[in-house]
Amino acid sequence: MSFLSTTLQRRAEIRRLNQTDIAKQSGISRSNISRLLSGEFSDMSDDNFAALLNVFVTDPQAQAEIIAARCEDTLEVARAARIRGAELVKISVKAPEAKATDDAAAIPAVQLSRETERAFAWLRNQCPTNPDLERHLVGYAKLMGMQ
Repeated sequence: MSFLSTTLQRRAEIRRLNQTDIAKQSGISRSNISRLLSGEFSDMSDDNFAALLNVFVTDPQAQAEIIAARCEDTLEVARAARIRGAELVKISVKAPEAKATDDAAAIPAVQLSRETERAFAWLRNQCPTNPDLERHLVGYAKLMGMQ
């Protein structure tokens, strides 16, 4: 699954948008939205991508994450093709309220649901046997602002 499809799914869920809502608001066919969300379709024109971003016009953070996700997909293509310059690229999204403090690098303690903890435990167990999964998880964490 692509970074774009994963990010778009997450942002649509947050806003409680289904495929039909996204299609109506963007003017992109529902079948293309379905293929995009399933990861089957990633070749999107710039005009359609801009229309997709406008679905999230009231949420600049969501727009930034979607833009960065599309960039991450392009970066993965370059890495897979062994383009040397790809290793020089870093894609990130600024935190909405970044504050300069001495503890800026500290990760805040968060209480997660039992199911989320189980999911992370399962993913941790999969990483040693699946380097692609590990690279994808680390890439997504960096995309979301991990230092």
